[in-house]
Amino acid sequence: MNYEKFCQELAEEVKRQAGRDLRVKLQKISKNNGVEADALEIQAPGSRFSPILYLEDFYEQYLRGVGVSHLAALMLDCYEEFRKNPPASEKLLFETYQQAAPEIYCKLVNYEKNLSMMEQIPHERWLDLAVVYYYQMELPKEGAATILIRNTHLKQWNIPGSRLRRDAWENTLRKLTPTWKNLSEVLAEEADFQLEEDQEPPAPVYLLTNVKKCLGAICIHYPRMTEMIAGRLKSDYYVLPSSIHECLILPAEGFSGSQLRSMVREINETRLPPQEVLSDQVYFYDRHLRRLTVSREL
Repeated sequence: MNYEKFCQELAEEVKRQAGRDLRVKLQKISKNNGVEADALEIQAPGSRFSPILYLEDFYEQYLRGVGVSHLAALMLDCYEEFRKNPPASEKLLFETYQQAAPEIYCKLVNYEKNLSMMEQIPHERWLDLAVVYYYQMELPKEGAATILIRNTHLKQWNIPGSRLRRDAWENTLRKLTPTWKNLSEVLAEEADFQLEEDQEPPAPVYLLTNVKKCLGAICIHYPRMTEMIAGRLKSDYYVLPSSIHECLILPAEGFSGSQLRSMVREINETRLPPQEVLSDQVYFYDRHLRRLTVSREL
């Protein structure tokens, strides 16, 4: 069974098992970079909130031999868990700005890849990117979930965009402090990586992200961050937008913008989920001009 037919059959089976007590709706959820994900919404009559269950993981279970009937029962179990332990207090905190403000932050996304969304959300353009704002909601079992701030939220809260920007940046700089590590150290920590005895150590490459290692590419746009990096490296450097979660920093000597751009594009196309791609460009920092720009080197 192909994926599209699976989604339809799973939705029908959930409806059959749920009976008339629940409303079951198959829908597409817009994500970063224009990516759409199939999901099932299950809601009780009169309820304000409902879980959104993405179908891709369930399809992978189906391909491993799990039956549609069993998967439908699993989805209803997920709904029942949500019903018993709803994140209602967190949702209510999002309803007024005074309550939501402490958990609103900044992140970077690609401007062109999200062009159709830009009219609907407050944002600041920067290079080929955009700073956008999100509310972070902590869920007991699932970890953190985020809600993208839209113009409709500003209208609901009756606040200007300038206040949102001020508060989001204040929270981001205070709570999501930057971390800076040599990439070889990161690889050694996460993948038991080590050089062979006769292998030359690689050129220094540094990873910049935040303490949560989530949506940390924004750190390169922190005040004076580019100048501080130049002070550490004592040279011009390139910034590689490796994903929405982090950036890679390389001293300029020994590299070319065109070479690095090809590498970034290959990684974006072959190794990253589409919704985590930040940019196909490479950025160059000139420490004498104190300016970060899109590298135009051919």
